[in-house]
Amino acid sequence: MRRALGAGALLAVLPLAACGGEDLGDKPDLPDETPALWNPCDVLDPAFIEQAFGTVATEEDGEPAAPECRFVPEEDGAPAVSVNYLLFSGTLEEAWETMDISEDARSSSPQVDGADDARIIVNTDRKDAGVTGFVANGDLIQSVNVVDPAPYDEQQIVAAVRATLTRLSQHAVESGVEEEG
Repeated sequence: MRRALGAGALLAVLPLAACGGEDLGDKPDLPDETPALWNPCDVLDPAFIEQAFGTVATEEDGEPAAPECRFVPEEDGAPAVSVNYLLFSGTLEEAWETMDISEDARSSSPQVDGADDARIIVNTDRKDAGVTGFVANGDLIQSVNVVDPAPYDEQQIVAAVRATLTRLSQHAVESGVEEEG
């Protein structure tokens, strides 16, 4: 019993032994927010969107710690474009296998300069066209989402998404993104 009490007292005192009276100094000055690693809007602008998609749009690029990349059309009936990214340690093919793609959608795998892989998904009906493109450069997978109400030109939207994927991939290559992963 005496041994048990001694062991209990020792266990109670040990954690306090680590609490020295030494002054550890000031806390480091750390940022309040984690800065964003990437913003696809760095390489896109309203002029490119107008040229590619044929729509005049306002750019919304968020804040440095919370980037967004959206192009909101100034006229009703024009396509809306949003661009995003994720860092994924697998391939686009592995990411693709986890996606729930509508049975009505059509997909293709276009060649995009500088990219490891790319996909375009087209889903249209009488009311609108939805086109999503993905481009992978190393661990960086960027996506372009377009919704265009009827009447829409499916071929033009797909061509514009492909041009956007190409621009995003070129920017990733120029930034050395594929070398970082």
